[in-house]
Amino acid sequence: MRKILSKVICLLVCLVGLSFLFGLADDIKYFTNATGIPNFLPDPPYVNGSILVQANTNPDGSVNSLSDIHAAIGATIKRDYGTIGISGLSLVTLPDTISVPDAVRYYSECPGVAYAEPDYYVSAHTTPDDPEFWRQWGLSNTGTPFKENTSPGISGADISALSGWNETTGTNGIIIAVLDTGADIGHPDLAGNIWSMSQSGLVLHGLNALEEIAVEPWDDDGHGTHCAGVIGMIGNNNLGGAGVAWNATIMPIKVLDYKGHGRLSDLAFGMAYATLYNASIISCSFGTPYSRTMEDIIRKSPALFVCSAGNYGGDLNMFPQYPACYNFSNVIAVAATDPQDELSWFSNFGNRTVHVGAPGTDIYSTIPSGYSYTSFFEDPTFAKENFTLTGNWTRIPGTMPGEPVSLQAVLSDYPDISTFVIEMNTSVDIPSEENKIPHLIWEVKGDFFGYQIIEYSNDIVNWTSLWDFDTEFHEDHWRQLFIPLNSVYTESGFRTRYTYILFKRDVTSDFSIRNIRIGYRGEAIKPEYQYMSGTSMAAPMVSGMAGLIKGKKPDLTAEGVKQVIMDTADPLPSLQDKTITGARVNLSAALKSLKKSDGIPLYPGWNHVSIPRRLNPGYDTAQIFAGVNSSGHSVLVYVNNTTGYRTLSMNDPVVPLQGYWIYSTNTITVPVRFTDQIIPFSREIPVGWSSIGGWMEKDLSAKETFHTLMNAWSYATGYDAVVQQYEEPIIRGGTGHQSDERPIRPYHGYWLYCSQNGTYQAGFG
Repeated sequence: MRKILSKVICLLVCLVGLSFLFGLADDIKYFTNATGIPNFLPDPPYVNGSILVQANTNPDGSVNSLSDIHAAIGATIKRDYGTIGISGLSLVTLPDTISVPDAVRYYSECPGVAYAEPDYYVSAHTTPDDPEFWRQWGLSNTGTPFKENTSPGISGADISALSGWNETTGTNGIIIAVLDTGADIGHPDLAGNIWSMSQSGLVLHGLNALEEIAVEPWDDDGHGTHCAGVIGMIGNNNLGGAGVAWNATIMPIKVLDYKGHGRLSDLAFGMAYATLYNASIISCSFGTPYSRTMEDIIRKSPALFVCSAGNYGGDLNMFPQYPACYNFSNVIAVAATDPQDELSWFSNFGNRTVHVGAPGTDIYSTIPSGYSYTSFFEDPTFAKENFTLTGNWTRIPGTMPGEPVSLQAVLSDYPDISTFVIEMNTSVDIPSEENKIPHLIWEVKGDFFGYQIIEYSNDIVNWTSLWDFDTEFHEDHWRQLFIPLNSVYTESGFRTRYTYILFKRDVTSDFSIRNIRIGYRGEAIKPEYQYMSGTSMAAPMVSGMAGLIKGKKPDLTAEGVKQVIMDTADPLPSLQDKTITGARVNLSAALKSLKKSDGIPLYPGWNHVSIPRRLNPGYDTAQIFAGVNSSGHSVLVYVNNTTGYRTLSMNDPVVPLQGYWIYSTNTITVPVRFTDQIIPFSREIPVGWSSIGGWMEKDLSAKETFHTLMNAWSYATGYDAVVQQYEEPIIRGGTGHQSDERPIRPYHGYWLYCSQNGTYQAGFG
């Protein structure tokens, strides 16, 4: 990490753009293109000074060197995508003497270049607007109120999640990447479902593509955290709401900044990263112009890209935007529906371009939590030696013991625009800590509308904007906000200054601020939730569905998962001629469509299998495996630590709660017939390792499966027959990927370790 040596920071701080934490309002601020259709991108819609260049691939698989072509115009390579698996693609920095259009033209005409294109800006799709399940109408719409001061929905206008969860609630290790503004990776309702990887001795929970150093993908906007929560808020944990997939593996990839804007070059890097690290589903709640770079990455990826259709109420047949409009078998575009099963007023549509609808209006999900901090500067009294205040401020003492002083901005009667400044005029030393990002932190509440800008300078002469935008804010309790400062530090000290212009409207506007400080993020102390609206919310609804489908049937390709979603969607009059299917997605129907006749799936090689309940008499012996081509291998059962394995004869019974090892030369399903009689069954488990199976025909958490063993069990490890290797262990009381909330799957065998004898019983006896 960069060196930060005793920097003297004359820091002018205040309230910053509040909209970054509470979602992006496409109808508040956007840009229009030549057709007048808003595309939410700057004009021109690309980064000045750099372009993306793809070299041609030779017949032998090598790529052409473009070093002479770069050198001829004084261009240099800023990012080589070969490090992330895309050979020949580079982000090229241009000299000041050549414009982006001229550079694209130059490279496009050079031998050895496949294509060149601008580094387009990217923008999140949302039209924004909090933790009980009753608020989540998109999952279960009962026709009753789901939000204060809002009309109730129509019963059944949802994705039928309750019925779908009878089939499964987990993705079984299937990775869902969320390309967005990052995620609150410490949120108590998300943390257990966040992917992680050890890299060069560091443990990272995704990718921050905006940074040149390895740092966590923390969300400084809220949009990405909300999308991640729609996919995978932890279910059945007595906290907040539930995601479409209760037990998921979410890979946050930060490609958008605090305004929900980004660059194609970072987006491409994030897409390639997700593919490289085996994400099966990539959730894309953003839009950008057509890009050959993005097209190539998506076309070559085996993942399913779930893309929001956008929020300007337009027809994508006429005004396409991407990635939603790539006509590939691994792309599914999603429109938004409301609690009445109507197309949301803001949603784009297209009967040749948008595949399905999904709930996207007033969707309740996670936003960044309140955190403890290790502070390097903190003055809860706003003492004069530390702060200079400009504007009509009122100092409000705390009313409770230990409550800090707050500052309330008071509008003057005239003029209608008031300006407020808080300047921090003391020196602060910030230590350098590897992989930690310092933040400005504060708490705010109020009801206001205004423009704010925070600038920084190294010489007190030239000022650069750090944050600036218009925002509306409506909050009657204190909300913690922060700005990450990792990208503005240099070797010399710097200062910031803040200007806030408050606009007076028909009602009196006010805001209050307290606890301005600088520090490092600590532990989550207050999980936060909020409603948002947009196709950004609809797309992750489908991403969560796709994860459950893929987890239930891992051999499905991206095209297969997409087809299941489309084939099982519910036709709606409001979506006829608006989407390809004319239908809104249905989780229950999608999962039930995967069920064939009861059977034990086998894959080439060794399989560790079980049966979830008693078989019908006459069909309850190893004879059920007679049709398996085992290449001479016997069916094995593990007896105990002393005896080891025993070979099953064809007349030996096959019983529940027991694991069996069987070899198969091909993929096959062994049909089974279950008895209709309800007969309790149990098994005595000794100290040490046992080969066991689950007792449900659906996924059930290990905690629930081994309930009767209480504290006797310690570990459970499954075997993935598809890739012929053991899975990461489940640990009693574990967290993250080793959490005992992970499911025990039907028909799968598991190694179970017990530290003492116990009784393993089906049900909760």
